[in-house]
Amino acid sequence: MNVVRLIGFVGLLLFLTACGKKGPVRPLQAQLPEAVRNVELRQRGAELLLGWQLPTRNQNETPLEAPPVVEIYRMRFDPADDCPECKDRSTLLHSINPELPHPARLSGDRYQLRDRQVAAGQGYQYRLVPRTASGQHGSPLQVRIVFAAAPAAPAGLRAKAHDRSATLSWHPLQAAAGQTLLGYRVYRRLEGSGQPAILLNRQPLAALRYDDLNLENGRLYSYRIRALLRHGEQRLESLPSAAVTALPQAGNPPQQPL
Repeated sequence: MNVVRLIGFVGLLLFLTACGKKGPVRPLQAQLPEAVRNVELRQRGAELLLGWQLPTRNQNETPLEAPPVVEIYRMRFDPADDCPECKDRSTLLHSINPELPHPARLSGDRYQLRDRQVAAGQGYQYRLVPRTASGQHGSPLQVRIVFAAAPAAPAGLRAKAHDRSATLSWHPLQAAAGQTLLGYRVYRRLEGSGQPAILLNRQPLAALRYDDLNLENGRLYSYRIRALLRHGEQRLESLPSAAVTALPQAGNPPQQPL
C-alpha cells in the first residue's frame, strides 16, 4: 500500500513539474511561407502598379529553403460595396516565378507588376499568396484600390543638352476638380539600353525645371514627366508627357543656373 502511494505521489510530482511552465502556450506554427512583404498598390496614368518583396522566413520563423512562387488573384468590385471580400470572386491573374518573373519585373529585391486591364470608377482587389515548390500555400495578403480617371499629361516638355548634363522644362498642369497637384516626377531612359525608364526624383518637384547631372557625353537620353496628384485619400500619377531626347556633348552651351 505504501508503494502504491509512493508511486502516485511521484507521478503527481512529475505532472506538476511538467505543467509548471509559465506564460501562455504559443500555437504551433507551420513551416510554410509568411506573407509577401512591403506590398504597394498605386495608380500610374492608365494602369495599376502592384509591387512586393518575397518573404524570407516561414510562419514558424525558420528560414525559407527556396524563394516561393507568388500567385496573384484579382477581383473587380463595386466601390459602393461595404464588404468586397464577403463575395470573393477572385481569379488567378498570374503566377510569378521568382527566377523568371515575366510579366512582372524585378529591380533589386522588389517585384512590380503592371495591370492595364482597368476601368475608371471600378475597384480592384489583389490577393498575393506565396507557394512552395511542393505546392503548399503560405499566408495570403490582399490590397485593394478604386481606379480613378487618369489625369491629363503635363504639356510643353523641352530638353536642352549641355556638357555631361541636360535641363528639362515644362508647362504647369492645372489639376482637375477634386484633385490637388503635389508636383512632378521625371523619368529617364537610356536609348538603346533595353532597360525601362527610371524615376529620377522620389520627392515631387514644385518647380517647372529639372537639371539632370553627371550624364555621359555621346549617349542619347529620353525623358518623360508625370504630374503627381492627390485624389481623395489616394496619390496618383498622370498620363506621361510626350517624350523628348537630349544628347550631351563636350562643347555644348554650359548649363545656366536657376
